[in-house]
Amino acid sequence: QELVLEIIDSNQTERRFLRSFDSSSDAYGKLFTRSDMPHVVAMAARLAQPAAGQAYHLWLTQGGQTELAGVMAVDDKGFGLLVLESDRNGPTYDAASLTLQPLGSERPADPPVLVWSPG
Repeated sequence: QELVLEIIDSNQTERRFLRSFDSSSDAYGKLFTRSDMPHVVAMAARLAQPAAGQAYHLWLTQGGQTELAGVMAVDDKGFGLLVLESDRNGPTYDAASLTLQPLGSERPADPPVLVWSPG
């Protein structure tokens, strides 16, 4: 998608790296935002295939509120991509986490598969 390239390949792009706390996992992810666009791109790689009825959920925290941003489909190589649209240009987040949990979950599972938080 052209939009994905516009977001990830710009000098105005903010990149956040999502890492695993599990030392045996080589999974990782990235969250991309641009100051002049409302779109958000989340990517993750080296993810295990979810069991039946489970999926990867992206949770974003903004202003102390954590909300489900979307469910990330994963291909047979463990790569997932999610494109979101914020309600304003240049969305900023306090934290991001990717969890593996049952579809329809209303709050993030603990522990997350991948996480980013400042500091």
